[in-house]
Amino acid sequence: MKNIRSATLSGTWYEADPLILAASIDQFLEGADPSQLPSGRPWMAVAPHAGHSYCGPVAGRLFGLLKNACPKNIIILAPNHRMVLNEIALPDVDAFETPLGQVPLNLELVQKLALQPGFSINNEAHAEEHAIEILLPFLQRTWPHQHPAIVPLLVPMDNPANLKQAGRILQNKLGDQDLLLVSSDFTHYGASFGFVPFDDNIAENVERLDAGAILKILGGDAEGLLKYGRETGITMCGLAACCVAMADGPPTGYEAALLDYGRSGDRDRNYEMSVSYASLLLTQGNEVS
Repeated sequence: MKNIRSATLSGTWYEADPLILAASIDQFLEGADPSQLPSGRPWMAVAPHAGHSYCGPVAGRLFGLLKNACPKNIIILAPNHRMVLNEIALPDVDAFETPLGQVPLNLELVQKLALQPGFSINNEAHAEEHAIEILLPFLQRTWPHQHPAIVPLLVPMDNPANLKQAGRILQNKLGDQDLLLVSSDFTHYGASFGFVPFDDNIAENVERLDAGAILKILGGDAEGLLKYGRETGITMCGLAACCVAMADGPPTGYEAALLDYGRSGDRDRNYEMSVSYASLLLTQGNEVS
């Protein structure tokens, strides 16, 4: 019998009915603009992980561009929101489940990584974590017939040396057809997040703060992103995950694009408590066919 990590967010953060969920995801995917697609094979992407009604359009602008470039494996690097971790956490399950079905894990790669320093199996960390599950319906509708395997990683904030070591270990395990997918929201602004560095022109200042981090990612600059995080205190939950993905910098001749950006405050018209979302894509090598 398979060991399955069941969905915990369906019916709350996204639709529980599979037909309604599929239709909503497909609508988000249709928002993608082919003119934004960088040339080359997708190497690394960043997508948000809030409720679909908030971040769905931003995530859809990314995944809608990936339909013709199905990876063999998708390495999902996400923050851990539920518990303190000392190592990058992998789950010991066969698949993650959503209302659209099961998403298989690459069990061989999971076990190989679990044996490396700085990595370990931790099912408890994955049990209630939303940052990976929220993206899975997008994968399922982007490649409904090809079913790439996933490797889910929860990345704690750590010192630069450990993040770089983890990134190099991960890069050595990747194949040519694998995609690094970082799950991250950007600035969490407001008293409830413990982050109120300014109290006027909030929307503009939040956008400016996010832009600094986005530019570091587009530049493939892990060290610069870490430094920016320390200097600004930006509440970007996937900052460490991005640094692991970019540990040795981007491939030679890479291209990068910011595909979309938005904030929950844009929808709610209230920036006193607002979370920012962005979708980015970095590519390498030959053009996608």
